[in-house]
Amino acid sequence: MKKLISIIAPMYNEETLAHEYCRETLAMADSLKDNYDFEILLINDGSKDNTYAVMMEEQKAHPKEISTICLSRNFGLEGAVNAGIRKAAGDAVVVMDADLQDPPALIPEMIKKWEAGADVVIGSRVKRSNDNFFKKFGANCYYKVLDGLSGRLKLEKNAANFRLLSRKALDQVLELPEVNSVFRVVVPFVGMRTDLIEYDRDKRFAGKTKYNLKSMIPYALDSITGISVEPLRKIAYFLLVAVISFFASLAGVIFASNAWKPACLVLMAVSVLFGFVFIGMSVIAEYVAQIMTEVKGRPISIIYDYTPCENVKGRQEA
Repeated sequence: MKKLISIIAPMYNEETLAHEYCRETLAMADSLKDNYDFEILLINDGSKDNTYAVMMEEQKAHPKEISTICLSRNFGLEGAVNAGIRKAAGDAVVVMDADLQDPPALIPEMIKKWEAGADVVIGSRVKRSNDNFFKKFGANCYYKVLDGLSGRLKLEKNAANFRLLSRKALDQVLELPEVNSVFRVVVPFVGMRTDLIEYDRDKRFAGKTKYNLKSMIPYALDSITGISVEPLRKIAYFLLVAVISFFASLAGVIFASNAWKPACLVLMAVSVLFGFVFIGMSVIAEYVAQIMTEVKGRPISIIYDYTPCENVKGRQEA
């Protein structure tokens, strides 16, 4: 029996690119059909458009290779990835974005490195020519902070979720006890033999990116502390108030009359003091949030419907 390669592709409101993603990935799979069977696992993460309908069209057109998962609602990228790795049946599993910025044509090279003995093959972006200045700057800060706090855990810079895991490595990831985990952090945690493939990330094929400031900041905090709970994060807004008070008092020191300058200096000192206090409280709140989420034990995602492909059904029946 041929080895099975599972490819996990989460999608949220991606009806404009789902067909093209399947076309390119199936073409790559067809080039290796003499040696491998493939499972292309499409995951609908609570899309509000026709993404799931497009997935089912592709599944009906290619029942041998395409499996589908529909989540009960939108759980976010990590929830969708977690659902995929729980259902993936492959001897090796590839996780990737479905916007074609992670090229399916790179998967054969990943498979070669896996066959050569690597348990994890990471896709690392050489450059971010298609990203704007803000995204490049934010990503650079994110990886520097994460690397500085990771201790003995080695995190590959400019590597997102595009990576291949052997079945052995994937089983170790699935055995980790935490409820809510960040894929790009837990994979380095399990270690094992790791190899690297560098590539230039293409432009997004269609649609709009789901990564904006509102989504990237919580994701970065989840990577550091493991989880986020929004009410506890609201403590950070008090820090914003302290910053505004500081600059208001600074303006008072510069422009106010001499009679008001002492009061402005006192307000400035108090603003700085409370700023440090709220920074400390925000950090503590993040870890309290992590503890609270783990104690609840709720699943990171809920699968509403799952349709396995024929390549998977045949192995289950064997």
